[in-house]
This record gives sequence, C-alpha cells and structure tokens, in this order.
Amino acid sequence: MKTSARLDIVSASNALSWREALDGVRHDFYHEAAYHELCQERGEGEAYLAVYREGKSALLWPYLLRPIEGLAAGGHCDVTSVYGYPGPLAANTSLEFVERGLAALQEHWRSRKAVTAFTRLNSVLGNQALLEAVTPIEESGATVAIDLTLPEEEIWRGYRKTLRHEIKRAREHGLRVTEDEGLLKLRRFVDLYRETMTRNQAAPSYFFGVDYFVALFNALPGRAHLFTVCDGETLVAGGVFVETDGIVQYHLSGSDQRYAGLAPAKLLLDEVRLWAAARGHRHLHLGGGRGGSRDSLFAFKAAFSGRHFPFFVWKCVLQSTIYEELCRLHLGRSSSRGAADAGGAVDAGGYFPAYHRAGIAA
Repeated sequence: MKTSARLDIVSASNALSWREALDGVRHDFYHEAAYHELCQERGEGEAYLAVYREGKSALLWPYLLRPIEGLAAGGHCDVTSVYGYPGPLAANTSLEFVERGLAALQEHWRSRKAVTAFTRLNSVLGNQALLEAVTPIEESGATVAIDLTLPEEEIWRGYRKTLRHEIKRAREHGLRVTEDEGLLKLRRFVDLYRETMTRNQAAPSYFFGVDYFVALFNALPGRAHLFTVCDGETLVAGGVFVETDGIVQYHLSGSDQRYAGLAPAKLLLDEVRLWAAARGHRHLHLGGGRGGSRDSLFAFKAAFSGRHFPFFVWKCVLQSTIYEELCRLHLGRSSSRGAADAGGAVDAGGYFPAYHRAGIAA
C-alpha cells in the first residue's frame, strides 16, 4: 500500500510545532525556531520549517523566504538560509524518499514565487549526504573541529607547536578566561566584536549590535555562552559559543588588536575546549575561513586540529526565465540563457543568486 505524502510549512512563530518536528532528529541550533525567529526579526526574511512526511519518514528543511529587492521583481522572492550551518535533516529516509520530498518542496517554493533556492549545509552533521545523490551540491571549502572525545593530552599534542607556545605564554602573562554568566561585560565585548569586524572589512550584515546579542542569549537560554579573556580588569577578547546535542559552535568573537601579541583568542579557544569536553560534548566546531576559503582565518583555526570537514552549499534555480530576466536587469548582462535551468544553478563572480550581491559569507 502506498503511503500518503504530506508537506507542512511551519512558521517560526509556531515554536511548539517546530520543536516537535525536530524532536528525535539530531540537529544544531542553526535549525531551531528561536534562531530562525531572531533572523526574521532582523529583517533577513520570513522563517519557515518545511516538513515532508510519508508515514514514519520525514524530511525537514528550515529556510528563509526573502523578497527580491529592485527593479521589476514582481513580488518574487528567494529561498535562503540563516547565517551558520543549517540545511536539511531527515529521519528514516531512502534515496527515493528524499527525491520526492525535494520535488514537493521545490514545487511549493515555486508556488510562493521563489526564483532561486540556496542553503549552507552542516559540516559536523554531514547533511550533504541527504542531497548529494539526488541533486548537485557544491563544495565550498572546509571547516575545522576539535574532536573532544580524544584524550586531553592527545588533543593538546595535536595543536601546532607554535600554538602551544602562544597559549602557555598567554597563561604565564596572567590572561584569564571566564564565562560571563551575567553578561556584565557584554557591551564592551560588542565593542571589541565590531572593531574586529571593521578591521577585517566584514560585510555590513556582520555588524551585530548589543540588541542582537541580548536576543540571542534570550532565545537560547543556558546554551549560548559568553566567554571573556581579561588582562586584570581589562577585557581583551571574547566569544559566543552555543551548545547543542554534543556540538559546541564557535559562533562570533572579537579581540583587542593591541593585545594580539599575547594571542588571547587562542587562549580563549583552548579554555572553551576544556570546558566543552568537561560537559561531555563531542565536537568544538571552529568553522572555516571567510567565504569558505583557506585563508588566514582558516589557518588560525586549523592550528588547533587536523579534523577538517568538507563544507558544502546547495544552489538551485527554480524559475529559469525569471532568473535570466533578473540577471539582465540587475547585472546588465545581455543574457544568461543556457547557464541555468529549472534544476541547476548559476553564479557570477562567486555570487548566487547572480542578481544578489549582498549575501552573508559562510
């Protein structure tokens, strides 16, 4: 007997239904309603969780529906993902089931006048395995994680020699890492964070203010943590870390350039690594380089671990004729015909969609 299929679209405001859908499926905080609602409130798009079911099989896909700004957009939109590492999740799936679920979801997105769809995938969860056999996905660099299940001595020996020396020197200098449970240093941390973004010439979308961080801690109570590094009473570095189901994510951080010689950010990660291991987590995920590249940021993280995960993204043009027209309008291209079809993807200079050049890098 053929099992009937059902596609439900859950809004972020319906936190209970969203949580029930995720129940029993290993996920990260990037998949949760609270984080999606925070992104929605920041104007990043309408947040939804698509749930495709056939009997006990389920395909879950969190996403943002973002209006296309500009000339003659005609009320069309794009499907995109939150900042971080989301992507689809599944329970009791087969290849054929994923194909049917993805087809149903694409049809729904087209009914909402979506022109393209995009998502970052989760390196640690490895959810690219759900898609790679049924649709093209694109490798976009790598991310770094520390395997916390290894003995502490083995993790320390896995650090590069120069890194071990820098961490020892920071401790000898007297730098202290503590968890700021009361968020007493939050405003100063945000100042350091924004200074760091300015120094790194980050995109405007990275310049989160105090209100964002307060909302993040409120959305993820007991799981989002602010760790600070102080030289005496002076805050010199800090970072926000989020724990979910065995994974601790290194979410956002900042440091005082004047203390770069003391490597406070490196001491920070080593202390958080010890804290995370003591809490029984399996991975401290440091993420990758800017835009997924193997740049200086990636090298900084890779000094902590040789455990690298491939990082993938998924791109899809849902309505090729409209896509081509928008490319001509927004980029002045004579034509992108032949470069895209209803199941494929195209990008210009690394951007996708090609008519949208302000996305957040992985």
